[in-house]
Amino acid sequence: MSRPSRRAPFAALVTVTALLAVCLAAAYADPTSLFAPLPWSALRVTPVRGLWSVAGVAVFLPVLALVTAWGTVVSYRSAGPTAGRGRITVRLWVVTVLAAALARLAQTLAETAGAAIHGGARTLAATALWDCGLTAERTALLSWLPALLGALAYRRRRVAEEPRRRRRMPPHYGWRWSLTGTALPLALLGPLVGPLLWEGSPAASFYGEQLSLRRLPFGLDLGPGRFAVELAAAAIVGAALLSRSSRRFDYTRPSHLLLGGWLAALGGGAGAGVVQALLALPRDLGWSGGPGGGSLGSGDLFVIPDAALRIGTGLSLGVAFGWAIVPALLVISRLLDVISGQRRRIASVIASATVLALGSWLLAQATPTTATAAPSVNAAARATADQDLPALTVRPASGSAPAEITDVNGRQVLLRGVNVNQLVDYYAPTPGRQTVRPLGDGDFAAMASLGFDVVRLDISWSALEPSRGRYDQAYLDKIRATVAMAAKHGLYTDLDLHEDAWGPALAAPAGTSCPAGTTPALGYDGAPAWATLTDGASRCQNLSRDLTPANARAFTAFYHDTDGIQTELTRTWALLARTFAGDPAVAGYGLLNEPGIGEDPPATSSVLLGAYYHRAVQAIRTAESQATGGFPHLAFVEPSVLWSGLGFDAAPPRGFSTDPYLVFAPHLYSQSITMDQSLGLTLVSVERGFALAEQQAKAYGMPLWSGEWGWFGSNVPQNGAMMRRFAAAEDQARIGDAFWVWKQACGSPESDQHASTVGNLVGVDCATGKDLPPAGTVLTVLSRAYPRTAPGTLTRLASGPDTGTFSLAGTAPAGGSGIACTLTVWYPGKGKPTPRVQGVAQLTERQQPGGWFISGCATGSYRLDIG
Repeated sequence: MSRPSRRAPFAALVTVTALLAVCLAAAYADPTSLFAPLPWSALRVTPVRGLWSVAGVAVFLPVLALVTAWGTVVSYRSAGPTAGRGRITVRLWVVTVLAAALARLAQTLAETAGAAIHGGARTLAATALWDCGLTAERTALLSWLPALLGALAYRRRRVAEEPRRRRRMPPHYGWRWSLTGTALPLALLGPLVGPLLWEGSPAASFYGEQLSLRRLPFGLDLGPGRFAVELAAAAIVGAALLSRSSRRFDYTRPSHLLLGGWLAALGGGAGAGVVQALLALPRDLGWSGGPGGGSLGSGDLFVIPDAALRIGTGLSLGVAFGWAIVPALLVISRLLDVISGQRRRIASVIASATVLALGSWLLAQATPTTATAAPSVNAAARATADQDLPALTVRPASGSAPAEITDVNGRQVLLRGVNVNQLVDYYAPTPGRQTVRPLGDGDFAAMASLGFDVVRLDISWSALEPSRGRYDQAYLDKIRATVAMAAKHGLYTDLDLHEDAWGPALAAPAGTSCPAGTTPALGYDGAPAWATLTDGASRCQNLSRDLTPANARAFTAFYHDTDGIQTELTRTWALLARTFAGDPAVAGYGLLNEPGIGEDPPATSSVLLGAYYHRAVQAIRTAESQATGGFPHLAFVEPSVLWSGLGFDAAPPRGFSTDPYLVFAPHLYSQSITMDQSLGLTLVSVERGFALAEQQAKAYGMPLWSGEWGWFGSNVPQNGAMMRRFAAAEDQARIGDAFWVWKQACGSPESDQHASTVGNLVGVDCATGKDLPPAGTVLTVLSRAYPRTAPGTLTRLASGPDTGTFSLAGTAPAGGSGIACTLTVWYPGKGKPTPRVQGVAQLTERQQPGGWFISGCATGSYRLDIG
């Protein structure tokens, strides 16, 4: 019978080959790249546009193969007489998981190296470390077959064939050794790595808990005991695995112990993730009153993705500290040697301790920073205080009070309105049909009659900069005229740089033949043709327009500033900022609508998206500061399009920008158009969607505002109940929104080209071109009562759209006067309201088209009730 050590190279070759084949098959079968360890696009090697474009082939695959081969050889050579095929299979399976994690860690660092990321190496390390655990999870689901094939080459060795060797360390690591060896590095590194993973990761807000494990100048703040429980679980599980595996495998050599300890650490990290998931069950299942509670009533399944994220984070924890188990055990053993008089090994003790200290220091440098300057109101902004639409700014979070959008008079402003897409440069799927409806003064008058105070004006980069470096002045003038038209009717404008599926040039050419299950991609709106780099990627759509390979490649090229495309867009933002630098009617700038995830999520959809936001905001602030009468406007930042499609996503890590005027503006489409609804499932309920958005905004320290929401086909009766749930959750959160959409044309690529009527708020008859009246439910919900301006901070808000009841409460500075104390409430309908007030003086009711403005001077603790 041949010895296992001689079979090791052959087994390694089998395991590596099978693992690579499984990864390639998964990449081919999953064009979305959401579930495969490696996206198919990463296998492209031409054209070479930088290290990021070849990192899959040049980094991920080699590291995956080398670590798997090394782990297989070590596993064979260290296998003891009692290690059968079953144990070898499990061992090789975990080896592939470790290999995938390390490969992804290296790939992410290679992909993002050199990117203009605020926070630099700290943010890159945080994202790469967190992301590698998610890849490990994906690989764990696929790598049983390679592990089994690799184990088939194993033959249990006979005891007589194994020569006795001198052992410097015990042949078996008992509980005391294993627990000490696992707990020591975890205790040293856990308080440093924990905040990185649980608080500093792109998905930190999902966890909803603050660890407060920040490094202090003279020590560590250990934070709450909950995290100590998770670290203890990691140490105990890791020690148990190390102790048991050392019974079956020979750990006398450092390489054998390194692998065994690292694999045990992975198990320990997964254990910590499981403990964290169990601790989150009361919240995830609605058993507690914390954020996201109440899901039992709405029946969502967020517990599943939440647990997956937490366990993936736990695996990352294992990757982070597993390498240190060998130095820890060597330190212990050498110290025992020193104590017993063998001082000749003191150098080994010093060397091992140095390795641990160096590792701790390097990880400490990866802790992200989040310091943000306080917003200020300059003289130009202050001069707008007495205008109908004063300039807007941000009030920072204070204590339990979240950050809020306010005007320069210190009043909270909710901003409730609608999206207007009538300036968008859409691709025309049906020649001869208009892609947008005309936009005129009557549109804004109608919006004002519904009580709206903001429009999210969607504009197109392709129309603004049709050729590189040359701007269309006529289009810019149209934007300026539209802003003025909206302001005349009391409406702020959010200038939203709109894109859907990258741009109109992404449409598949006529005659494109696509594989079964896919269709030729339509063009939509966004980037100009000169900024569309697809490198020949497929234009066949599968599942979603945003997951088309060509769309992913175009976004990836943008995120990496290939050919200076991203730089060009930041210059476009500078142009817009100069144009509206002193205009208070412009609430702010939507930096990019529903950004794509790129080819390799979540790295491109989190850290690199944050890098773009940082650059765009810098360009805007520079332009505003250089313009006469300029002042900072709000900047609305979104997570990737997956947040619209799933109800959650890995948003840019905290600290991606320190600009104090940012507003977190996700699109809250849960239980509406999210992908889970097509399967008859609900991962994120309406209420959970608000809870997750509030958590993310709180983590950022930003105000929350929903840039889009709605139920398409709103005339369907059951949608009325869903809209009421949305309205109740929004009032409870005391935030604003922009409904999708005011008017949609029959020739828009977002419309069914064969439908007789289209639209969501104001419909259109495609045969006659005439407007159709909005559904009564839609109008009832959208035009419900709300405070347009509220002195100080709102503490309670509730509106009954069907009953006409309304209630608010707030706190304002005592003794206020003038504009600063003016509370303004919109109330719909013809009948004059009869409010009951406390702390509100000089109350007036003024009728407007569609409703009433109720105004008064609110000071101290105040409230207003109707009905």
